[in-house]
Amino acid sequence: MRLQFLILMALYMMGFTVLANNLTNAVDDMLKGSIPLIHTAELETQLSKDVDIVLLDAREKAEYELSHLPAAQWVGYDDFSLKSVGNINKDKTIVVYCSIGVRSERIAEKLKSNGFKTVLNLYGGIFAWANEERILLDKNQLPTKTVHGYNKKWAQLLEPHVFSPQAK
Repeated sequence: MRLQFLILMALYMMGFTVLANNLTNAVDDMLKGSIPLIHTAELETQLSKDVDIVLLDAREKAEYELSHLPAAQWVGYDDFSLKSVGNINKDKTIVVYCSIGVRSERIAEKLKSNGFKTVLNLYGGIFAWANEERILLDKNQLPTKTVHGYNKKWAQLLEPHVFSPQAK
Protein backbone atom coordinates (compact mmCIF):
# COMPACT_ATOMS: atom_id res chain seq x y z
CA MET A 1 0.00 0.00 0.00
CA ARG A 2 2.82 2.42 0.87
CA LEU A 3 4.58 1.60 -2.41
CA GLN A 4 1.40 2.37 -4.37
CA PHE A 5 1.08 5.67 -2.54
CA LEU A 6 4.69 6.57 -3.32
CA ILE A 7 4.23 5.66 -6.98
CA LEU A 8 1.07 7.78 -7.18
CA MET A 9 2.83 10.69 -5.48
CA ALA A 10 5.76 10.40 -7.89
CA LEU A 11 3.40 10.41 -10.89
CA TYR A 12 1.53 13.38 -9.43
CA MET A 13 4.78 15.33 -8.96
CA MET A 14 5.92 14.37 -12.46
CA GLY A 15 2.68 15.90 -13.72
CA PHE A 16 3.66 19.21 -12.12
CA THR A 17 7.09 18.95 -13.72
CA VAL A 18 5.56 18.23 -17.13
CA LEU A 19 3.22 21.22 -16.80
CA ALA A 20 6.07 23.49 -15.74
CA ASN A 21 8.23 22.21 -18.59
CA ASN A 22 5.35 22.66 -21.05
CA LEU A 23 4.90 26.28 -19.94
CA THR A 24 8.63 26.93 -20.18
CA ASN A 25 8.76 25.33 -23.63
CA ALA A 26 5.75 27.33 -24.83
CA VAL A 27 7.25 30.58 -23.58
CA ASP A 28 10.70 29.87 -24.97
CA ASP A 29 9.28 28.86 -28.35
CA MET A 30 7.08 31.92 -28.74
CA LEU A 31 9.08 34.86 -27.39
CA LYS A 32 11.20 36.89 -29.77
CA GLY A 33 13.58 38.02 -27.03
CA SER A 34 13.16 41.68 -27.95
CA ILE A 35 12.38 42.77 -24.37
CA PRO A 36 14.36 41.95 -21.20
CA LEU A 37 12.65 39.42 -18.95
CA ILE A 38 11.91 39.42 -15.25
CA HIS A 39 11.04 36.16 -13.52
CA THR A 40 8.22 35.79 -11.02
CA ALA A 41 10.45 35.33 -7.96
CA GLU A 42 12.48 38.44 -8.80
CA LEU A 43 9.34 40.49 -9.40
CA GLU A 44 7.80 39.33 -6.13
CA THR A 45 11.02 40.22 -4.28
CA GLN A 46 11.13 43.67 -5.86
CA LEU A 47 7.48 44.31 -5.04
CA SER A 48 7.96 43.16 -1.44
CA LYS A 49 10.81 45.69 -1.11
CA ASP A 50 8.41 48.42 -2.26
CA VAL A 51 10.48 49.05 -5.37
CA ASP A 52 8.51 51.49 -7.50
CA ILE A 53 7.33 49.24 -10.35
CA VAL A 54 4.36 49.82 -12.61
CA LEU A 55 2.59 46.56 -13.49
CA LEU A 56 0.64 46.51 -16.74
CA ASP A 57 -1.74 43.71 -17.69
CA ALA A 58 -1.81 43.23 -21.46
CA ARG A 59 -4.68 40.73 -21.55
CA GLU A 60 -8.27 41.39 -22.48
CA LYS A 61 -10.61 42.99 -19.94
CA ALA A 62 -12.47 39.73 -19.13
CA GLU A 63 -9.14 38.02 -18.40
CA TYR A 64 -8.04 40.88 -16.14
CA GLU A 65 -11.35 40.97 -14.27
CA LEU A 66 -11.18 37.24 -13.54
CA SER A 67 -7.74 37.66 -11.94
CA HIS A 68 -4.67 39.86 -12.05
CA LEU A 69 -1.51 40.60 -10.12
CA PRO A 70 -1.94 42.96 -7.16
CA ALA A 71 -1.64 46.64 -8.17
CA ALA A 72 -1.71 45.80 -11.88
CA GLN A 73 -3.20 48.33 -14.26
CA TRP A 74 -5.17 46.96 -17.21
CA VAL A 75 -4.03 48.23 -20.61
CA GLY A 76 -5.35 45.44 -22.82
CA TYR A 77 -3.98 44.04 -26.03
CA ASP A 78 -6.43 44.34 -28.92
CA ASP A 79 -7.59 47.71 -27.60
CA PHE A 80 -4.19 48.90 -26.34
CA SER A 81 -3.59 52.60 -26.75
CA LEU A 82 -0.68 54.76 -25.66
CA LYS A 83 -3.32 56.99 -24.07
CA SER A 84 -3.81 54.27 -21.43
CA VAL A 85 -0.23 54.81 -20.25
CA GLY A 86 -0.10 58.57 -20.80
CA ASN A 87 -0.03 59.25 -17.05
CA ILE A 88 2.99 56.98 -16.42
CA ASN A 89 6.44 58.54 -16.04
CA LYS A 90 8.63 57.15 -18.83
CA ASP A 91 11.56 56.82 -16.39
CA LYS A 92 9.72 54.33 -14.15
CA THR A 93 10.32 50.60 -14.35
CA ILE A 94 7.42 49.00 -16.21
CA VAL A 95 6.65 45.27 -16.03
CA VAL A 96 4.15 44.05 -18.61
CA TYR A 97 2.48 40.64 -18.40
CA CYS A 98 -0.18 38.59 -20.14
CA SER A 99 -0.99 34.87 -20.03
CA ILE A 100 2.47 33.54 -20.87
CA GLY A 101 4.42 36.54 -22.18
CA VAL A 102 3.72 36.83 -25.90
CA ARG A 103 1.14 39.63 -25.96
CA SER A 104 2.99 41.47 -23.22
CA GLU A 105 6.21 41.33 -25.26
CA ARG A 106 4.42 43.08 -28.13
CA ILE A 107 2.95 45.76 -25.86
CA ALA A 108 6.37 46.22 -24.22
CA GLU A 109 7.91 46.76 -27.68
CA LYS A 110 5.38 49.56 -28.29
CA LEU A 111 6.25 51.12 -24.94
CA LYS A 112 9.98 50.98 -25.66
CA SER A 113 9.55 52.48 -29.11
CA ASN A 114 7.58 55.33 -27.52
CA GLY A 115 10.25 56.37 -25.06
CA PHE A 116 9.67 54.23 -21.97
CA LYS A 117 13.19 53.54 -20.70
CA THR A 118 12.96 50.41 -18.53
CA VAL A 119 10.37 47.94 -19.78
CA LEU A 120 10.42 44.28 -18.73
CA ASN A 121 8.31 41.30 -19.73
CA LEU A 122 7.15 38.88 -17.00
CA TYR A 123 8.50 35.48 -18.03
CA GLY A 124 5.66 32.97 -18.13
CA GLY A 125 3.12 35.70 -17.39
CA ILE A 126 0.20 35.21 -15.06
CA PHE A 127 0.31 31.44 -15.75
CA ALA A 128 3.75 31.14 -14.12
CA TRP A 129 2.66 33.47 -11.29
CA ALA A 130 -0.46 31.37 -10.59
CA ASN A 131 1.33 28.02 -11.01
CA GLU A 132 3.76 29.13 -8.29
CA GLU A 133 0.81 29.96 -6.03
CA ARG A 134 1.53 33.67 -5.82
CA ILE A 135 -1.24 36.11 -4.88
CA LEU A 136 -3.88 36.95 -7.49
CA LEU A 137 -6.83 39.28 -7.09
CA ASP A 138 -10.22 39.31 -8.78
CA LYS A 139 -12.13 42.37 -10.01
CA ASN A 140 -13.26 43.06 -6.41
CA GLN A 141 -9.64 42.94 -5.21
CA LEU A 142 -10.27 39.67 -3.37
CA PRO A 143 -7.79 36.77 -3.48
CA THR A 144 -8.54 34.11 -6.08
CA LYS A 145 -7.05 30.92 -7.51
CA THR A 146 -8.84 31.34 -10.85
CA VAL A 147 -7.06 32.32 -14.06
CA HIS A 148 -8.50 32.89 -17.49
CA GLY A 149 -6.88 30.14 -19.55
CA TYR A 150 -7.19 32.09 -22.82
CA ASN A 151 -8.47 28.95 -24.55
CA LYS A 152 -8.69 25.20 -23.88
CA LYS A 153 -5.23 24.50 -25.32
CA TRP A 154 -3.43 27.19 -23.33
CA ALA A 155 -5.38 26.44 -20.15
CA GLN A 156 -3.58 23.08 -20.08
CA LEU A 157 -0.43 24.99 -19.09
CA LEU A 158 -2.01 25.85 -15.74
CA GLU A 159 -1.31 23.47 -12.88
CA PRO A 160 -4.21 21.56 -11.28
CA HIS A 161 -4.44 23.86 -8.23
CA VAL A 162 -5.29 26.78 -10.54
CA PHE A 163 -8.91 26.84 -11.66
CA SER A 164 -9.54 27.88 -15.25
CA PRO A 165 -13.05 27.91 -16.74
CA GLN A 166 -11.45 27.58 -20.19
CA ALA A 167 -9.86 24.22 -19.31
CA LYS A 168 -13.22 22.46 -19.70
